[in-house]
Amino acid sequence: MDHHLLQLPHEVLHSILIHVGPRDLAALRCCRFLDDLIKHDRLLFKQVYMRHYVSKRFYLWALPDVNNGSSNVDWKAGLQRLVRFEKTLSSSNDEFKLDNLVEIVDCADHLLKTASVDGSSSNIAFLNGLIQVQNNIGLLCNSFLFEWATEEAKTGSRASRSRVRPDLNLSVDQPSSDGNDSEVELYQALVGHQPSGANESQEQSGAVRVSIHASCATRKQIQVRQLSAKLHCLYGVPIQSLRESKSMSAYHGHNLRKQAGVRLHPFARARVYDLRQHTEGTLWGPFCNDGSQSVDWEKLEAIMIILSHNIKLFTFRYVSHGSNLFPPWDAPFVGVTPYSLNVHPLKPSVEQPAPLPIELRDPYNVTGTWMRIVCFLDYRELFTFNFSEGQPRPGQPRPPVDTEEAIRFITVKLQVTRIEEPGENDGQELPVVHFQGSSNSALPPVDFNANSKICGTVRLTPAGEVRWTTFSVFHGEERWRSEGIQLGGVQAARGILGYWFDKDFDEYGPAGPTVSHRNYFTSDLLVWSYETRLERVNRGGQSVHTRISAG
Repeated sequence: MDHHLLQLPHEVLHSILIHVGPRDLAALRCCRFLDDLIKHDRLLFKQVYMRHYVSKRFYLWALPDVNNGSSNVDWKAGLQRLVRFEKTLSSSNDEFKLDNLVEIVDCADHLLKTASVDGSSSNIAFLNGLIQVQNNIGLLCNSFLFEWATEEAKTGSRASRSRVRPDLNLSVDQPSSDGNDSEVELYQALVGHQPSGANESQEQSGAVRVSIHASCATRKQIQVRQLSAKLHCLYGVPIQSLRESKSMSAYHGHNLRKQAGVRLHPFARARVYDLRQHTEGTLWGPFCNDGSQSVDWEKLEAIMIILSHNIKLFTFRYVSHGSNLFPPWDAPFVGVTPYSLNVHPLKPSVEQPAPLPIELRDPYNVTGTWMRIVCFLDYRELFTFNFSEGQPRPGQPRPPVDTEEAIRFITVKLQVTRIEEPGENDGQELPVVHFQGSSNSALPPVDFNANSKICGTVRLTPAGEVRWTTFSVFHGEERWRSEGIQLGGVQAARGILGYWFDKDFDEYGPAGPTVSHRNYFTSDLLVWSYETRLERVNRGGQSVHTRISAG
């Protein structure tokens, strides 16, 4: 008797099919018998999904509905969604990819949240292959920052002062009061600006007030820029020039070969130090200007680019070893997985008995030593940049800034002091954690502005992002404040990116970018001689002016 595949028992066929790749599983359905078998085998879709896209370590945390015994998870739809994601990124049609950017970012976010953190994550390798190998770096380069730099590359001059930002539309044909409210709300959420007359107090605090033009084209453009910036932040290796964006010309419709060397940090610096973006609606942090605590990913992208540039410049000039001082920004998609910190992770879903120490009941794992990096412009330069004569009209970007910034490395030791239930405007999944501690200057070794007491809170935003609010306290009085977002979620290793500023929200500043991280940090990396570093810089008889000098 002849034996062939279709005569095998269904149980044996099932055991064979679970080893088939997700994309190949669809190809097998060309056979009517296999199509019927696969279509009704719900367990098969679950096992293939779990085998390829979910880390066993995070299975219980990432899929709580399954853990609670729910049978409503549609494994087939989930598998088909990720197969479409792979096929979309494998396409050669760039416009098709941009049209599906919402699903691309959503799938990438899901894969990162369910990735393992042991250094051999199949999800991260899968994502990295789709972005780098398939030459999709251009998807990361569609924010306004890249459009701005691309415009300069085309014109060859910095005529940016006369170019109105498309997301700050000055058109007078705003939606009427009886128009489509959902369109206006969506536009406001994406753009981060309110229509004129929305809040007079914001005008007094220096907010940029613009009219809303909620056309579909504008809404799509703003959405693409925000999603592209988010994907760039998740990718985590900051793109510093148009040359690094291999597919840039394909996505922006022109050839940039001759101008590909345009650096992005002057444009990022202009965005970061533009004080017009610090308003009540943005909480002076990396949020949209609608009071909803929605993350403005273009702000975080600019912060990431300028901090990365300053850190690399500092490393080149002064540091020969001790890379653990810096956040993990050298490998794609690393550190944006929840619980990827190099500390003992805590499961927030586990019911902890009350007698346990408060540190063990803290879902954010705040207690410990952190490294904080702060950058700032000389205040005279910051003031001139924002308030000198000849300033651009509202809605226009300020010109790119080539001035170098000062950089400080600060060790921060934190201790949880109180845990309370989330408030009305917080995410409800996790509590609000209060902490206290101290900060001390690491590099330079003496900086009295860096030596202070610390207090603050960690909480979830309504959208589920981890928000850190920190105060620097001098002689019992709060002086500086910072607002940041922990990229990757709870206990993610990428770092907390945001702004520091005056605690009284002074519209004249100062303000600047900051990042905090716990990248395998140990204090013994800081004992090597500061004088030795300066000697290394001056070696060869070259006189070098350093902005990290004490004071």
